[in-house]
Amino acid sequence: MCSDGVADDTTQLILEDIAEDTRAKVPNRIHRRIVMSPVGEPIHNLKSIDELIVIVGDVMAAHTAIAKRCGLLHRDLSVNNIMFCRDANGGVKGMLVDFDNACRIADMENMKQPDCVGTLPFMSIGNLEMSGVKRTVLDDWESLIYILCWLGTFGINQADQDSAKAVRDLPIQNWHKNSAANISSSKRQFMHDEGFFVKHILQHILNAQGFEELRKLLFVLRATLFGNKHVSSSAQGCLPLPPSWAIDMGIAQPEVPTPSDTQFLDRNINPAITDSFARRAEIADVLADKLLEVTQKFRNEALERINKGNTH
Repeated sequence: MCSDGVADDTTQLILEDIAEDTRAKVPNRIHRRIVMSPVGEPIHNLKSIDELIVIVGDVMAAHTAIAKRCGLLHRDLSVNNIMFCRDANGGVKGMLVDFDNACRIADMENMKQPDCVGTLPFMSIGNLEMSGVKRTVLDDWESLIYILCWLGTFGINQADQDSAKAVRDLPIQNWHKNSAANISSSKRQFMHDEGFFVKHILQHILNAQGFEELRKLLFVLRATLFGNKHVSSSAQGCLPLPPSWAIDMGIAQPEVPTPSDTQFLDRNINPAITDSFARRAEIADVLADKLLEVTQKFRNEALERINKGNTH
């Protein structure tokens, strides 16, 4: 109860209805209430794409620190779990929230059948398919790519979303209202090939102010995760695709790396492992560091534009 803006302790009112002899047996407990103000703001309150890029850099830096120092994997990156706070000077700082689905990385490595958790539009392919490939930080990085694809297509605030009405029927919309299997197949198709990704995702990123920077960031993130030139062909892309897609897209089957491929990051992985997701999982920390370098580079450039008043 509240009177004159002060919360009253109503414990005694509850005890008055209990018989005297029973009341003596009730444990002596202290009733406390904690009232907190919001710790952050949602993404749709951001003022620009540059601010989005800044908070994404912050969030993934925090994600990396939590994974390395605490051994925890978030497992549910989504639009609603990325927030920000604004300081007295108007600057923004990103925050990663909602660790309800977090799991110890060591436990994930020993899990025979990783469970399927997260938010459908942003879940990784392996997560959607409940594959036997161990979950790593790369699953969360993959989720980030889908988050940025979504925001780039549909906007970050009401003004952007109004201009995005014409793209409501794009295939990316199926990530929201389809089965896990169909969403996974769609993502495999979009992410496997650079040209396909550009044609069906990047070309539909909004043309509003600043979105070109988001388009550039997405291009580099996708290339670093799925098309990294420093790994063998077996560790690139999203194969195996359904045979019909492979034929339609003119996709060749990957070559098994040979011992002479000494320049590849996955050179020490068993050549018999040809699944690209499984190979990347073995070098997840190395690839994640490269992805973090990308987001930090774009974050610093965006922050510089903001500080100079040239924000997009």
